[in-house]
Amino acid sequence: MTKFAGMLIAVAVLAGCASTAKPYWHKPNATADDAYTELSACRFQIGLNKIPEKEQELMVAHCMRGKGFRLLANDS
Repeated sequence: MTKFAGMLIAVAVLAGCASTAKPYWHKPNATADDAYTELSACRFQIGLNKIPEKEQELMVAHCMRGKGFRLLANDS
């Protein structure tokens, strides 16, 4: 019974790890460094304004979209 429970937990953990695809910001002709720089700039600007935490990620997403980026799922 203990071995079965251990195996069940191991399978659940591995299944959870395999299905987590991190989204990323994409813009044609932009590198990953460009996206990181623009994302950092958006987060900095949002942080300067006293925006509630619950709204910050939404504002960052608007900022990135305004710069021409799209949020895509990582399929790898």
